[in-house]
Amino acid sequence: MAERDTATIGDLKKRLIELKALRAPWEPLWRDVTSYVLPRRSFWDIDSSDGKLPEVKTYNSSALAALQLLADGLQGYLVSPSIRWFKLKMQDRKLQGLPGVADWLEEAEDVLYSSFQRSNFYQSIAEYFMDAGSVGTACMFIEDDVAHQRVLFSTRHLKECYIAEDRTGAVDTLYREYWMTNRTMLQQWSGKLDVRRTEAAEKDPFGKARVIHAVYPRRDRDFNKIGQLNMPWASRYIDVQYDTDIDEGGYQSFPYCVWRYRKNSDEVYGRSPAIDAISDILRLDAISLTDLQAAQMGVQPPLNVPEAMRGYERIVPRGYNYFTNKDEIISPINLAQNYAIGKDIKEEITGIVKEHFRTAFFLLMEQAERQMTAREVIERQGEKAAVLGVIMGSLNSETLIPTIDRVFDIENRNANIPEPPDALQQGGRLEIEFMGPLAQAQKRYHQVQGVQAGFQFMLPTGQLFPRSLDNVDDDELMRIGLDSSGMPQKIIREIPERDNIREQQAQAAAAQQQQAVAMAQQEMVAKNVKGLNEPVKPDSILERLAKAQAAQRGA
Repeated sequence: MAERDTATIGDLKKRLIELKALRAPWEPLWRDVTSYVLPRRSFWDIDSSDGKLPEVKTYNSSALAALQLLADGLQGYLVSPSIRWFKLKMQDRKLQGLPGVADWLEEAEDVLYSSFQRSNFYQSIAEYFMDAGSVGTACMFIEDDVAHQRVLFSTRHLKECYIAEDRTGAVDTLYREYWMTNRTMLQQWSGKLDVRRTEAAEKDPFGKARVIHAVYPRRDRDFNKIGQLNMPWASRYIDVQYDTDIDEGGYQSFPYCVWRYRKNSDEVYGRSPAIDAISDILRLDAISLTDLQAAQMGVQPPLNVPEAMRGYERIVPRGYNYFTNKDEIISPINLAQNYAIGKDIKEEITGIVKEHFRTAFFLLMEQAERQMTAREVIERQGEKAAVLGVIMGSLNSETLIPTIDRVFDIENRNANIPEPPDALQQGGRLEIEFMGPLAQAQKRYHQVQGVQAGFQFMLPTGQLFPRSLDNVDDDELMRIGLDSSGMPQKIIREIPERDNIREQQAQAAAAQQQQAVAMAQQEMVAKNVKGLNEPVKPDSILERLAKAQAAQRGA
């Protein structure tokens, strides 16, 4: 049996304090960003925000609309529940073509898609994208909900998460500090709680308790042993009030996905379009406030009121003001505001903010200046998708691939993934290919365009120099083209099956040719039947036929 983690509760609390100190410089920036861009996530103390009025500083919601479009666009173009947005492949392409491999891969895919559909993944990923686009760092917890036989996803507010990287820059440590009700703790850890917490749950079920969840690489582990206390990542739940361990275990794969939208090499937390555009968002907000004041001035301008009317003026609808001196009347002050200049500046800044959030890509068809052909749409999508390549690379490596890997691991441990075919008994590494519209647009732009450019060069060159076409592997060309177009694996024949079909076709063609030769020979004999009793003439057809038959008999 594996030994318990050697870190004490005091050690874990000390590490949490250190992680809090490293995160502290970011918090003022995050508060400002969420106040202007995502007010409903603007609460940064770990107490509950239920029913509280969010801190709203903005007078212009353009950035919030752009953020929402970015989040909706990423989900719709990458992980929409209505499409098959990924597929499994063998890293070694030779294994991909072995009998039964492609079918097994699609059966495994079906299990994963079913798992995602039964879970709350698509709801959680929507909030996840909003966090990444606003504060630049998003955290999602993935756990096996054994009681309900499903995978549970939970996007956590960054206010409760503290992270650290390994030497490669990947997040391998995450501490969470958050509140739970006594009742929820009793439901989750019945029989494991300190007796004082159990008594508190019975007396005050909705009272709050502060909990720390620490996940970090396990230093001391025996690779020849199995069990939760010997897994690569240690997991510790701590009851802060009573300084007691609630639950100790481990994970085979890191249970948190942490995406940094864009990250500087010397920083741990990420940066976002909202952070990059914060100065423009503040300028836009200031101009919007000025416009609002100017509009109010136009509707309710300041007034000149005669001193004699002090206390008697009626500045209300249908108000009556009496005066004896015709020159002593209430009159508005004309400030001559210039709305046109303010409007132009605001539109310019709004355009810059939208550029930060890549709005143009997700509204390509709506913003087109004219009707475009299908080819033009594909080319424009590819160009704009190429700009998102760096962002998609970090999203894939930090979120989508780890998410699929973890769900695969959970479903495999639950014996839901079918047994691999005999061809994979020696093993083989899987890789993930993304099939969403954005991934396909990038693929078409880079890979399919290369194939098309090759065709444009190959066809005229092949006409001039026919032997040069011997350099082209037509089978590989077809398979790359089908794969690049997103053709389902079940439709593409496995290589042994293809070769078997070709062998049968060759045998059928040979038999057909042999039958044609036999029929031709019979026809020749029939035409020369009259001359059968005559001596065979040298070098005649009959002599050649007789020699051929004799040669066959000899063979």
